Amino acid sequence: MKKGIRCALLLAITIVLVACQQKLTLKDIVECDGNVVFQHDKIIRDAKNYYEISIGKDWKRELFVDQQQSRIYAADTTKNYSASFLIDVTRFDGRIVLDSTFQKNIISQIKSLPRSYVIKEGFIEFQEQPAYSVFSFQKTDTAVLYQIQCYVAAQDHYFLLSSNIHGNQNLSNNLCESISIFNSLNLIP
Repeated sequence: MKKGIRCALLLAITIVLVACQQKLTLKDIVECDGNVVFQHDKIIRDAKNYYEISIGKDWKRELFVDQQQSRIYAADTTKNYSASFLIDVTRFDGRIVLDSTFQKNIISQIKSLPRSYVIKEGFIEFQEQPAYSVFSFQKTDTAVLYQIQCYVAAQDHYFLLSSNIHGNQNLSNNLCESISIFNSLNLIP
């Protein structure tokens, strides 16, 4: 009788623990508290009309398209260089497999650059899709660059959401604003 109660209790605890596990998000990788509100009232569509993002109305933006990809580049040109960042949202045709091999390849690419370091990385969920994100840092003799990369897998395509942040000035706000723009990604049916 006691064994039955113990087994039932153990099973109940296991179910509760598994059910209560929260999936990581991009804010867990970059550690953005998300309390700042950003004005992104300009909606930009990619050239193939697959998706759109929201950016600031004074932002400079460029579209790029070829057979395999559709890309939006955007930057707030009202900021000086050491306080700015560049957003790159790209939809690629084809599939990626988000597994430990993929993870090792991305980390290896980052570490192959001189004076580059991974700050935090991990498998996450982005807009209910499986994703892998990495937050990294590179220091050169003249500049400091922080980078957020988020690979989002889908059925027949994938997205790479990237932000290159130049310098330490306004770093926390730039990180959170980058995530805010990534979260504005809207797929067009």
